[in-house]
Amino acid sequence: MKKSLLGFTASTEFKLRMSESLKKTAASRARLGLPKAVVVDGVVFREYPDGRRERVNKQSPA
Repeated sequence: MKKSLLGFTASTEFKLRMSESLKKTAASRARLGLPKAVVVDGVVFREYPDGRRERVNKQSPA
C-alpha cells in the first residue's frame, strides 16, 4: 500500500525526524560560528553564536 507524500509529512514520525535533523543542523552551524536569522520588531538580523547581531540590509534586485 502506498502512502501519499502529504500523509507522510503530517505523520508524527516525520515531524520527530525533522525536528531532530534541524536541531543537529543548528548545533553544527553554531559550532562553526555561522549566524542564524532572527526577526526583532519586524527587522531581520544575523545573530552569531556570541550574541552579536548585524542588521540585514535589503538589496535592490539587479
